[in-house]
Amino acid sequence: MKFTQYSGIVLGALYGLIFRMLCNWETLSDKYDRPYSLYSITFIWILPIVVSIVPFLFAPKQLLNSKKKQIAFPMFSVLLFFLIALSSGLEDWLCLLILAFPFLISAGITGLTMGYFIKKSKSKKLFSLLFLPFLLNPFEARLPNQAKTYQVATEICIDASPQEVWKHLIEVPEIRKEEYKKGFYQYIGVPRPIKSELHHIEGQLYRIGYFTGGLKLYETISKSDSLNYVSFQIHIDKSELRDLPTDKHLLKSNYFAFEEISYHLTDMETGQVKLALHCRYSLESKMNGYANFWAESIIQDFEKRLLEALKIKIESPPLTEKKLTLSGKPY
Repeated sequence: MKFTQYSGIVLGALYGLIFRMLCNWETLSDKYDRPYSLYSITFIWILPIVVSIVPFLFAPKQLLNSKKKQIAFPMFSVLLFFLIALSSGLEDWLCLLILAFPFLISAGITGLTMGYFIKKSKSKKLFSLLFLPFLLNPFEARLPNQAKTYQVATEICIDASPQEVWKHLIEVPEIRKEEYKKGFYQYIGVPRPIKSELHHIEGQLYRIGYFTGGLKLYETISKSDSLNYVSFQIHIDKSELRDLPTDKHLLKSNYFAFEEISYHLTDMETGQVKLALHCRYSLESKMNGYANFWAESIIQDFEKRLLEALKIKIESPPLTEKKLTLSGKPY
C-alpha cells in the first residue's frame, strides 16, 4: 500500500526525465526544426504542471482527501526529478536554480487546484494530459522567437591614475583568491575570473580570459581609445568551454549571445577614476523576460565582483613594495 501511495511521485519524476532527455535530441537541420527544446514555454511552464498531476493520476483516491499530500506529492515529484537530473549530469546547480521557480510554483498551484477536479472525476480522459507537452512543444517550435538586445552596466571608483587603471584592463594580472569575494553564484557553478592575456593565434591577436574550471574565453579587441574606452568581442566558437550543462545550455546555445564587453574610464575631479564595465548581450526565445531576469542578475553580480577585485588589485601596492615600506630595504 505504501509503495502504491508513493509510486505516483516516482512516475512523475520519470515522466519529467523522459521529456528532459527528449529535449537533448537535435536534428541535423537548424535550431528551428528541433521539435523539443529546453528554451520553450512548454518545458518551463507546461511540463512541471503535468509532472505535478502525475502523482494524482497514479495514487490511490484516498490520498486526495489530504490537503497536505495534494501539495506535498507534486513538490516531491518535482524535487525527485531535480535530484535525478542533477545526479545524472543532465543539469547542474545553476540550471536547477533557473528551473526551480516555475517548477515549484507550478507544483504548488497544481496541487491546490487540480486535486479537487481529479478527485471528482471518474473519467480516464485526464490521462490524456500526459501527451500535452509532447504535442505542444513541436507546435511551439514552429512559432518565431523574439530577439532582443540587453545591456548591464556596473561602475566603481578607483583611487589611481587613468594610466594605472588602463594597464590592468587589456591584460588583467592574475586575481588572487583573497582579492576576489565569492558570492552565491560562484558556489553553484558560475566561474570566477583568474586573468586575461594577449596571444597571437594563427595571425590573429586574441585576448584570452582564464576562469576557474578550465573555461577560456577568446576575445578580440573591437574598439579602443587609450585611457578612455576599450571593447571586446567574445568568440564562443573558438573558446574552450567546460563540460557542464550551464556552458552547453547557455554559452553554446543559439538563444543567448554576448554582443560586446566594454570598459569606460572617466577621470574624476576628486583624483579618482570611475571605471564602468558594460556587457551587451542578446536573447532569442519565446520567454525573453524570464531569461533576462536571470541573465541580468548573473552578469551584474559578475561585473560587480570583478570590478571590486580590480579595485583591490590596483589600489594595493605590489607585494615587493609593501616589503620595502616595512623594512626600508629589499628582501
